[in-house]
Amino acid sequence: MARRVHDVLMTQEAARPDRTLIAILSIIAAIVVIAFVVVFTRGGPADVDPATPEGVVQSYSRAMVASDYETARGFLSSDVLANCDRAEPNTIQGLRMTVISSKVNGDTAVVRVSMERGSGEFGGSGYTSEEAFTMVREGGLWKVISTPWELALCYNQGIGE
Repeated sequence: MARRVHDVLMTQEAARPDRTLIAILSIIAAIVVIAFVVVFTRGGPADVDPATPEGVVQSYSRAMVASDYETARGFLSSDVLANCDRAEPNTIQGLRMTVISSKVNGDTAVVRVSMERGSGEFGGSGYTSEEAFTMVREGGLWKVISTPWELALCYNQGIGE
């Protein structure tokens, strides 16, 4: 009889889950959920003040990447628009830009950017180059005069310096 009571107690203990194991599994599940939340809720690049040369570069570039050429035209200087011999814009994919420097000299500005092109479908390495946007202030707003060739909307839009 004593052996039978001992067997019943052992069976009940074996059937009872280990609290340590449950705690560890709960912590792992919480970490996985937090990781998913972080990955899927991280935002894109911060918006830059559109009244600044850097903000104009960001807005113009976003419009070009989205193939929204009418919006992009709104960022071009009146001289470029008046003589615009429309270029056939490139399809731009996998482009990441980072502002390196911005120099304002009176009513002109030069924004230097690092342009990183995507790595390609088969994992090949991409490439990075330093390019420039040149702008002029018209009516209190910064307008684009020249861009990197990949982002040119007009042929007379000089290549960035």
